[in-house]
Amino acid sequence: MKTKPQLTLLVSFLFAGLTWQANAAEEAENSISPTPFVTIERGDLPIILTAPHGGASSIPDVPRRQGEGVQKFSSLSDAGTARLGVKLADAIEQRFGKRPYLVVAHFHRRYVDANRPPDLAYEVTPAEKVYDRYHNAIANARREVTERWGHGLLLDIHGQAADPKAIFRGTQNGLTTKHLLSRFGDEALRGKTSLFGQLAQQDFRVIPAVDDTDREHDRYDGGFTVVTYGSGRGGTIDAIQLELGRSFRNADEVERTAKRIASAVFNFSNEYLPRKATNQVELPLSDSEELVRVGVYVDQGVGRSVKDLLKALAVSSDLKVDQLKAEDIREGILDRYDVLIQPGGSGSGQGKHLGAEGREEIRDYIAAGGGYIGICAGAYLASADYDWSLHVLDAKVIDRKHWARGRGDVEIGLTEAGQLAFQRSKPKLTILYSQGPLLAPADRDDIEDYEVIASYETEIAKNGAPKGVMKGTTAIARGKFGEGRVLCFSPHPEKTGGLESLVIHAIQQVRKTKNQDRQLLESAK
Repeated sequence: MKTKPQLTLLVSFLFAGLTWQANAAEEAENSISPTPFVTIERGDLPIILTAPHGGASSIPDVPRRQGEGVQKFSSLSDAGTARLGVKLADAIEQRFGKRPYLVVAHFHRRYVDANRPPDLAYEVTPAEKVYDRYHNAIANARREVTERWGHGLLLDIHGQAADPKAIFRGTQNGLTTKHLLSRFGDEALRGKTSLFGQLAQQDFRVIPAVDDTDREHDRYDGGFTVVTYGSGRGGTIDAIQLELGRSFRNADEVERTAKRIASAVFNFSNEYLPRKATNQVELPLSDSEELVRVGVYVDQGVGRSVKDLLKALAVSSDLKVDQLKAEDIREGILDRYDVLIQPGGSGSGQGKHLGAEGREEIRDYIAAGGGYIGICAGAYLASADYDWSLHVLDAKVIDRKHWARGRGDVEIGLTEAGQLAFQRSKPKLTILYSQGPLLAPADRDDIEDYEVIASYETEIAKNGAPKGVMKGTTAIARGKFGEGRVLCFSPHPEKTGGLESLVIHAIQQVRKTKNQDRQLLESAK
């Protein structure tokens, strides 16, 4: 039986087991894919959220920055701000019924400082792609908000250590909100109806205080992001830097913080932001060559949940999604895709309709570096437990006799790696279960052991199923098969309100490495 260490970083998962050659740096700069290091979500509100300093991931072949000649140099992370960015997007969606634009850096500031101009942000060329992806996403979101709504708001989320229970405003003393001030006057920036006035009404202590004409704190008065994308240099997107004390960013408070800020943003929006888009032109956030190509199986054995899956995937402008039939797979079409998703329904129905030839095509595709995501039935299909399954995940199914054990909400507990992989601030999630497999290690010598990403903490035991069996079994598993990666959900994130993004994160976990990456990886072995 092969063994595999616990993976605690997203980057180490993507590049696990590789010893990079020192003389491969020049080749590496053309091969690093920036996608896993930045979360980009297209929104339906004239609001853009950015978080440059909350990441924890290293970048292959990028050493720590030395900061020579950089004023106010820092390589420290703004702990909790990446998580807060995601939580705030979720809270805004709950408050508005629509989602904001979101751009979050997951690389650590010690390698790239995304709130600096390029010449000060990084020190080696391989970091350029990651930096460019972050800022291209902001620029594209800014352009699209302008095109669709006419004007909007960018909030840049940071952490400060000067006052743990305060939020500092950063606008370069009004420069980055020049459009807002010219249109609505000083009240819109400093008054009771301003964003910081609304934050004060949510019991945040804000600096400067409401209606105070004092200058902003010279250390927290707005950096590169708000200066570059705010209205001080023209345009109609106003940008405000939020510098939050650590008491608002810790794991116990971040969800409450997000909800309070979302309420303030909602109230501010009613006063100062457009309510309806004037132009519905849709501009992609990514270049087409960077789109992740996803194939979704939609043939026999698929249940109604596939509609929920396709809807969840449609949220991301980084994906190109095609629906595949079994015949397409048997004809060798999978080479065109970075990820294959086998959705809920019937695992045996899918496996038998694919036939031995189709199943072998999927196995070969994954072994050659393709990504696989199985949801419920797709997890049954991935297992090594049936004659119709793919045998690409070293997992068996516990209590096969009572597979139809019922449907309903259950609690799962994410491991530390799971929290990082899915960008969740808390380890417990409530998710829809619908008779998915109860997975456990199969101990196959020919398949690498899988990593537990989440386990069931509560259970459903209906239709004669015994109690006490489901708890502790694997709810989400992540593994390797050949050169490819496999991630399986026993429950249904795509059918659980607020958890649909888990599928998007899963895609980034398993997506196929590009051809040039593959060549470099081979040379490094």
